[in-house]
Amino acid sequence: MPTGPAWAAALVLAIVSGLLCAATFPPLRLPGVVLVALAPLVIATRGRGLVAGAALGWVSGTVATAFIVVPWVAAAARDYFRQGPIVALLGGAAIAQLYGVLGTTVFGAATARIGSRRGPVLRVLGVAAAWTASELLRARAFTGAPWNLFAHAVYDTPLWLQTAELGGAYAVTFVLACVSAALAELWIAPREEKRAAVATGAIVVALALGYGEVRLATLDDHGAPELRVGLVQGNVPNAWRLDPRHAPEALASFVEPTRRILAQRPQLVVWPENAVGFFLDPNSSLRRAVTDLLGRDGPPLLLGAPRYQQVGDGRVRLFNSAYLLAGDGTTLGIYDKRRLVPFAEYTPLRVLAGVEAPGDYSPGEAPTVLAGPEPFGVLICYEAIYANLARELVQSGARFLVNASSDTWFGHGAGVEQHFASTVFRAVETRRALVRVANAGVSAVVGPSGRVLERLPAATSEARVALVPLRDGETPYTRFGDAFAWLTVLAAALLALLPARARAR
Repeated sequence: MPTGPAWAAALVLAIVSGLLCAATFPPLRLPGVVLVALAPLVIATRGRGLVAGAALGWVSGTVATAFIVVPWVAAAARDYFRQGPIVALLGGAAIAQLYGVLGTTVFGAATARIGSRRGPVLRVLGVAAAWTASELLRARAFTGAPWNLFAHAVYDTPLWLQTAELGGAYAVTFVLACVSAALAELWIAPREEKRAAVATGAIVVALALGYGEVRLATLDDHGAPELRVGLVQGNVPNAWRLDPRHAPEALASFVEPTRRILAQRPQLVVWPENAVGFFLDPNSSLRRAVTDLLGRDGPPLLLGAPRYQQVGDGRVRLFNSAYLLAGDGTTLGIYDKRRLVPFAEYTPLRVLAGVEAPGDYSPGEAPTVLAGPEPFGVLICYEAIYANLARELVQSGARFLVNASSDTWFGHGAGVEQHFASTVFRAVETRRALVRVANAGVSAVVGPSGRVLERLPAATSEARVALVPLRDGETPYTRFGDAFAWLTVLAAALLALLPARARAR
């Protein structure tokens, strides 16, 4: 039965695995590292018990998140929550432990059990299943945070992405994890088992990339009806958006770039989340400004703004909303954000916490599809990291998706690109183009193939008209959701928990 390294060597390997995982994602994002990142941790847990495996997984996850999550969470805590540097750093570390390290801890325990079993094929597939299951756990546990999934490391390589239409980002993660698992076996398995382990990983990768080649050859992002969409990136400072005195300047930051592209006759114009920092309903002057800008026969405008709803006794509910306004300023539709950011837009476990979030919002209740020139669905800010929200919009009739965001709370660091990486998968999973407009970037158009068709320069005031392909129909992932990921949970649990004699028999 395979055995692993001494404890000191195992600890070093766990740290190395954490560093490799960190190098996989922005800001470093070294090419190809994702294919080997898990191998040291798999080797480290070989021959360990559950507790030791979990401890090594915790070490690896803590090291990784310290580099790729804690810095931008701390930056957001300083800017959004107005916290000092020490409190912000501690808060970032706590968030990383809650959402980022739990998965690697469970994976370490599971792979310690799986790695002690007979059969290199089962070990390779079992380890890949365990890592995929750990990512599903991260996406579902507590409030859920499917951030920096392994699949996100290859977001700009469409060849790797195509299996996402079958099993979501988790299918891509499984393939990548198979490579690390096979490499670990190549290092530590008995000589007679190495060939089978490598062959298993190679077959999985060949099937995935072969499928990618076939799908990319048949997918034409511009071989369908298209809509001319204007992307407007205002690059408004956060301080302006929170200060009513700067409201005119903030509005002008979007009006002027929009005016420059109207001659190109866009059929829809998109401004980002919270482009308007005040309530629209009592502000008829804004609607007049829209009419002056677009003209009564002009294109509709999608913009983000807060909304309130009276619920009696002088109380109101607040929503983070996206308004679709006609050229004459009338409201054509409203989408209310359904998945709120914990601690920023609402406070989980409020009774225990005893505090309220800076923006105490209520969640929207329905996957509202807006009837613009073509039906489309809206994902506000980090809603785009949740695949089920995009699936519901497509099932409700959306022909393309819009992600209106405001990532300036991340600063200009790794969090901005990490956020964009996750949104690319919504296009492939549903085969719907995704229009992303953020206040300072990343603003882009992603085709149904996963190719980035347009991308605006970051941290600038910019506007551009892009051709957005329209699609109908449903993919397997749209129909069945995370069925593949749940199968990996079942497989990993069986391999980790069933007695060895039952598997041998």
